[in-house]
Amino acid sequence: MTSASVKLTSQGRVIILAKYRHELGWDSDTDLVEYREGSRVIVERRADMLARMQDMALGARTDSAEQDSAVDELLATRRAETEAEPPEDEERY
Repeated sequence: MTSASVKLTSQGRVIILAKYRHELGWDSDTDLVEYREGSRVIVERRADMLARMQDMALGARTDSAEQDSAVDELLATRRAETEAEPPEDEERY
């Protein structure tokens, strides 16, 4: 990881060093997004953020499909209890 000291201007602007812009392939037409994670401000290409979010969503969906959900477990328990109970129309003595 590389780092550089930057200053916030009185207008609230931060300059991204030319070295980083060139390395990342960013120019004035690059669609960027900015967001906060804790005490950090992250700047990245919108396409990169969307791809990362899609990967996270697909990963969460895959993980949940591999594991039984709490709802599925509850339904299985209730079904097993229902099967073990005698029918209501039978008399109990």
